[in-house]
Amino acid sequence: MLKLFQKTQAIWLIQGPVWFVKFVTSNFNEFLDKNGPYMSAAIAFYAFFTLFPLSLALITIFSFFLGIKDFEDSLITGLETQIPVLAEQGDEFLSNFFQSLRAGRGVTSAVAVLGLIFASKAVFSSIRKSVNTIWGISKTRPFLIEQAMDFALLVGASLLLIISFSITTIFGFFQEVSTIVAPNTPVSGTALWAQIARLSPPLLSFLVFLIIYWWLPNTKLRFKEVFPTALLGAAAFEISKAVFILYIRNAAGLANGIYGGVSAIIVLMVFVYVSAIIMLVGAQITSRWAFYLATREQEKQNEELSLNLARIRSKPSLPGLPLPIPTGAAVNPHWPAGAEGPAFRR
Repeated sequence: MLKLFQKTQAIWLIQGPVWFVKFVTSNFNEFLDKNGPYMSAAIAFYAFFTLFPLSLALITIFSFFLGIKDFEDSLITGLETQIPVLAEQGDEFLSNFFQSLRAGRGVTSAVAVLGLIFASKAVFSSIRKSVNTIWGISKTRPFLIEQAMDFALLVGASLLLIISFSITTIFGFFQEVSTIVAPNTPVSGTALWAQIARLSPPLLSFLVFLIIYWWLPNTKLRFKEVFPTALLGAAAFEISKAVFILYIRNAAGLANGIYGGVSAIIVLMVFVYVSAIIMLVGAQITSRWAFYLATREQEKQNEELSLNLARIRSKPSLPGLPLPIPTGAAVNPHWPAGAEGPAFRR
């Protein structure tokens, strides 16, 4: 038994890396065939194009219409939480960016806000179309439904920003409640809530990937077909953020030497481009995973059907009914005499 286990382990040690290389190569070739890099570049362009009108629309709505003071600073905090590359670029880039937003706050009419929101939908439309292209789905939804989905994604992204800069306040409130309800316990300590707050960005990233992979493809999907790839996509996204932060802290001078004053914009666009690649590769793996699960379930159903047919064939005919025999087939000695007619061959 031990030798068999060791032999099986040795086979897996050899075949495992080979299977992984074939899997990566196959996905890479398919991603290139479906123009994944070009779709990722389009998403990065529209994301950068959308950043200004979406931020201006949020500032106009929350500052002018709702009367929330210092919303610009809160929005900066939210962007730094979700896109740490911005935080590492220094306050000069963000201050110049949001200074232009404050200068444009005079656009306060409802028509202007609707125009900004409409312009902000471009990136979400490109994400929806790219995910369906990666899936190989050419059938589109009705026009109004697609527009409603893009608007829902826009609202969801805005809520994500609002939640991201409200996390500290939310967890601070819960900590104060815990000190009243359960004082002198680990729950009331600041360390626990600080750890929970630190885990919130990866959880929000996982939620975003889950919604994209589950909702955007124009096909019916189950949770088990989406959950693993959404988890992998969120993990890859968090790793990419750490890699970009490490690069900015240690090798940002290279980009500054090449691009000069616009190096921060270039690094931001590259970060969004890499994030779009991660998202589309995850969508492609999701399609393969869903196909694999569907194939396994179909094989299992076929096997169960074969077993049921085998049981039916092995039983004698029902009382009062002749057992049919295929024409030209040898008579089974267990069949009753006189049975005839077409039937399945045993």
